[in-house]
Amino acid sequence: MVKVDTSPARGMRDLLPSEVESRSKIAEVILRTYREHGFNQIETPAVENLERLIGSGGGDNEKLVFKILKRGEKLNDLSDEASLADLGLRFDLTVPLARYYAQNFSKLPSVFRSIQIGPVWRAERPQKGRFRQFVQCDIDIIAEPNVTAELELISTSLIATSRLGINDLTLRYNHRKFLDQLLPWSGVAQGLIGAALIILDKLDKIGADGVSRELIELGVDEAATSKLVSTLLEISTSDALPHGLFEEMNLSEAVQSEISAIASLGHNGRFGDVRFLFDPTVIRGMGYYTGAIFELGVSEFGFSIGGGGRYDNMLERFGRPAPACGFSLGFERIALYLSEQKFEIPDVKPLVRVRCENWASYGPASEFVDRAIGMGATAQIEGSSRKLESALRSYRSDYDARDTKPPWEILIEVAQDANRVHRIGGEVPEFDISFRS
Repeated sequence: MVKVDTSPARGMRDLLPSEVESRSKIAEVILRTYREHGFNQIETPAVENLERLIGSGGGDNEKLVFKILKRGEKLNDLSDEASLADLGLRFDLTVPLARYYAQNFSKLPSVFRSIQIGPVWRAERPQKGRFRQFVQCDIDIIAEPNVTAELELISTSLIATSRLGINDLTLRYNHRKFLDQLLPWSGVAQGLIGAALIILDKLDKIGADGVSRELIELGVDEAATSKLVSTLLEISTSDALPHGLFEEMNLSEAVQSEISAIASLGHNGRFGDVRFLFDPTVIRGMGYYTGAIFELGVSEFGFSIGGGGRYDNMLERFGRPAPACGFSLGFERIALYLSEQKFEIPDVKPLVRVRCENWASYGPASEFVDRAIGMGATAQIEGSSRKLESALRSYRSDYDARDTKPPWEILIEVAQDANRVHRIGGEVPEFDISFRS
């Protein structure tokens, strides 16, 4: 027999029932936290018109779009390679939200607080914690220009991670308008700022020497490169805000106030386990950011588990100008971190298996299922194709092997002569197996 390759496509994966259960519990904690803080869940399509995804300010992610070929008669008239596709899978949830708001704003609150939890796709190189299909958990506030939006998004996200038991967090934050002034102040020519920011965003990957080399290759002179890189490194290692540098750069009071507002979250005692660090090396590759930007990381983990920022100009592209700000928790990285920390699924329910001798016993079996669910257990009906002794051995072995066990598990044998309870594991309470119907 020819062996068939049944592995998922590269960068994709299958999830076992236990993994799905754990992920569902994590998502429930995040979603409950978001809802408690006044955010409302929406859904947007996985597929968007390609013209909306390309040129949206998504940075390098626009190069990673999974494109969908035109269909039917549309394929008959193609003049060039670029015209092969007209649709694409979303690479994040922010661009679809901007389109959604423009389409539905008349039906939405004047200040809209949204939740989106769903998969996105990027054709990037898979690695630990990074897949081509992955889930994002986004909250956004649209039509609120005040920095209170940033504070709400950061606070709500930190409460969600705290409820998941994730500690030792660092919230690194920056401001695009600070960066826009820092580079010319350092001597970077105005026409090179966009490309220079892309290079600076690689600092954690290629190091200071690599960044300096690429800046010089770009055309930034050595003096400006040295001044810029040394300033970035000096500020990023200090817990204090660089007020002296702000004054020297003549940074606006409004921008300084927004930076100070985020810093204040680290001083009010609400998030005592979180380090707040102003870090000008936080660039975030998305070109649509216009104000405060931030990343959330676990110190021992090595990469961020969330981030976001203000993107005031994006909605204008969809014909509905409005200030906007968002925070995205990287669900896959959170799930990976929690699995490495032996995250236990809370509230695992007891399991009642009801074994039918034949189809005629399905009625009594259904009554036992209802009774078990009424006790707070999970219940399922199964057939008798396997011998009872074999089935019990298998169930008991599975029970003992589980990392997270139900408090108890039983099998009820529904037979013509009598109903019997077989213990599989745990401390089993009394269970009424008399037939009442």
